[in-house]
Amino acid sequence: METELKLTLRPADSERMRSHAILAAHATAGPTEHEHTDIYYDTPEHQLWEHGATLRVRSAGGTFIQTVKTVDNHATALHRRGEWECELPDGKIQPALLARQIKDAKLAQLLSSPEIQQRLQPMFSGVTRRTTWQLRLPGGEEVECAIDAGDFRGGEHHANISELELELKDGAPDKLFDFALALHREIPLELANDSKAARGYALLGSTGPSAVKAKPVKLAKKIVTEEALRRISVNCVEQMEANISGVLAKDVESLHQMRVGLRRLRALLDMFEPLIPAPPDISEGLDWLAGELGATRDWDVLASATLDRIDGAEMRALRDSSRAKAAKLHGAMAQTLHAPRFTELMLRLNSWIRGHEWRAQATPTGRTAMDKCAIRSAMPLLRKAERRLRKRIAGLDPQDPPALHRVRIAAKKARYGAEFFRDLLDKKNTARYISRLSALQDRLGLLNDLAVAARLLPELQHGHGQLAHEAAYAHGYLTAQARHGIDQLGPPLKAVAGLRMAE
Repeated sequence: METELKLTLRPADSERMRSHAILAAHATAGPTEHEHTDIYYDTPEHQLWEHGATLRVRSAGGTFIQTVKTVDNHATALHRRGEWECELPDGKIQPALLARQIKDAKLAQLLSSPEIQQRLQPMFSGVTRRTTWQLRLPGGEEVECAIDAGDFRGGEHHANISELELELKDGAPDKLFDFALALHREIPLELANDSKAARGYALLGSTGPSAVKAKPVKLAKKIVTEEALRRISVNCVEQMEANISGVLAKDVESLHQMRVGLRRLRALLDMFEPLIPAPPDISEGLDWLAGELGATRDWDVLASATLDRIDGAEMRALRDSSRAKAAKLHGAMAQTLHAPRFTELMLRLNSWIRGHEWRAQATPTGRTAMDKCAIRSAMPLLRKAERRLRKRIAGLDPQDPPALHRVRIAAKKARYGAEFFRDLLDKKNTARYISRLSALQDRLGLLNDLAVAARLLPELQHGHGQLAHEAAYAHGYLTAQARHGIDQLGPPLKAVAGLRMAE
């Protein structure tokens, strides 16, 4: 199993990075340098890729190495992949040789299939200059650092490669993030979620970014609080990271899912704040990112879902203008994700979570809770979220949009908490609890979308042209819908106010 952290750097910074004092200080010997050629093979229908595998032959200095790796099509910052390799007498592929090493029966059968072997052909190739150091970090971790500069070609297209790889040979993965952060603070780096293979297939037009929803968090009944917290927070961060490529490609749903991952993480940190307050730099960074994602999402929702609710009038000018506003913000969002501040936030966040650094920030009660059974620590916090929601419902003025928004946020946090710890709670009761919270959240979410529309539409109502006319009509129509929606809130609010979570 290969564990590595991949980052990109500007081609102009490659030489600076090669002579970086931090690399020299931790190297156990001088760097080695060589050039190699990679050829990736697959069937015309890309059957290996579709089954989560890549097949590569690397040639360097008259030596040929055949490698199979497993693929995570929604890769995160820390890459963990199965890897098998063998030497070949020449450049001719022999996948059956690797099939003998692989325990995964489906993958082994695929590689040893005569039909597949007969149809394998070169898909894309790359020539790379690689500089490699063997490092020993202060904690004793052994890491191979490689800087790659090259060019990949597939069909009529090509892509430049300029990246830094930190492959863990021995030790704790969180130290990779600490080391990368030290490098980044002097020479800007960016997370590289896509493998070289993924970029190669992208050149062929066979793959592209897609939105990634949250994966269920699996918790054993007797799991301790610290391990539960680590698993849940890593799950949230990985949802954020898995959608970065889609956001950079200006995919609306990817931005939404990245924002969901961020909201889940902030809800978790808010829930555990009495035990483990997050460091100020992480809290401030998450607030900054939430603002950037939220502004773009608001115009996405207006341009699509909200305007779709309007009947009886043509909204072409308004749709075009709203989409243009959203597109401009998507462009700015790409700049945000390329910014050094974003890379620093994600490296720092991963280090804090994966390295269990929260023990340093934990309150005395929090330090005691870390080694307790997770449900004993989580249940008082889940109850607190439940009471906060009931209190906000009890004091709600439905005509007050900020108050409605506060109820929505409280419902969302209570739901996320139940989802995080559902494996430790009564199954039937928790399913009903989550379902009713979701139903209320959907209603309040719609009202929030209408309130956001009321805030955004005046930006488009200037003058007396068609756009201003459509914006004014939309404003009136959606205001009437909001009034109707508020009138229908009684039953779902009452149903949620009576909820009680069971262990």
